[in-house]
Amino acid sequence: MEPKTKQYLLVTVVGVTLFVALLRLSTVLAFAAELVDLILPILAGGILALFINVPMSGLEKRLKRLFRKARKQPSDKAIHLISFSITLLGVVLVLVLALTLLIPELVQSFHSLYLQIEANIPRWTAYLSAQNADTGWLMSWLEGINWEQLLHKITAGIDTVLINAVSAVSATVNIAVTASFALIISIYMSLGSESLCRHARTLVCAYLKPNHAAGLLKFCRAFRQSFANFLTGQCSEAVILGVLMTLAFSVFRIPYGSLVGMLTAICAIIPYVGALISCVVSVFLVLLVDPVLAVRCLIVYLAVQFIENQFIYPRVVGKSVGLSPLYTLVAAMIGGKLFGIIGIIFFIPLTAVILELVKEDACRRLRAKEERQ
Repeated sequence: MEPKTKQYLLVTVVGVTLFVALLRLSTVLAFAAELVDLILPILAGGILALFINVPMSGLEKRLKRLFRKARKQPSDKAIHLISFSITLLGVVLVLVLALTLLIPELVQSFHSLYLQIEANIPRWTAYLSAQNADTGWLMSWLEGINWEQLLHKITAGIDTVLINAVSAVSATVNIAVTASFALIISIYMSLGSESLCRHARTLVCAYLKPNHAAGLLKFCRAFRQSFANFLTGQCSEAVILGVLMTLAFSVFRIPYGSLVGMLTAICAIIPYVGALISCVVSVFLVLLVDPVLAVRCLIVYLAVQFIENQFIYPRVVGKSVGLSPLYTLVAAMIGGKLFGIIGIIFFIPLTAVILELVKEDACRRLRAKEERQ
């Protein structure tokens, strides 16, 4: 069969397939949802492995330099395993440290809130008595309630409550199972990253044309390096924001400064959005102590976050991936609108790679035009 005939046939098949898919759009979307639900543990495991691979690769390079001067050098597999163990241990230690700081502070805050309410009950009661508050309406309202009818409604609603409870438990179990499989898959992917990359490279070179295979492999290498630089810059920015938040809380005499700094540094791994999550938690913690301080906490937090978002984040993270502050903000905005938190994280390095490839292609085309002239 001639190449043009194959091309026409391929275009016809694709066009007919798209036409049928549009006619059966609901069925196609349902099938796509089932397919995504099926491969969700693999996708989540791959994303988690990509995050783990960044510090693991850095540790692996440093361990190779360290053992290069040793008389008896360990094998590459042993160094790979050691770097993975150190990375996993570091992640566990950070989580344990965060929980160790957060849980006691929350318990103490709820306990202080209970003591404040208990101490203020007599004052509130005395205030109501001094104002000659009429509570007769409350007694008449309670007497007018048909308790038998109310009990019947509650009994009739038990079935709905049980169904909702079973659905919630089922969803929770499903999420836990998916997370467990994703964690196990990420561990296997991290330990066997070299073999997986080798197999993927072999398949790409076998099934694609040389030019297309070279372009795809170049894009993957560039994205991996860009994502590593982005994650490194994001972690640096998270540490800077956590320190700034701790100092600001200490200067303005707001409680939980160290806890808020740790919580902000952890949540700031998510660009632009993570700091807002930690802001809500921080204001809630201070609100349990003093409502007036909660207002001051909100103002200070928003001020520090505004300075960080406008001046520190675009320069620290943007320089790490080679993006200007404008492109960094636009990439985070578009990624967040399309895919939420995952889109924010991945669109910044993806935009950096696309812009770099576009620049290279534009320079190549300009040089070709100059040579023709």
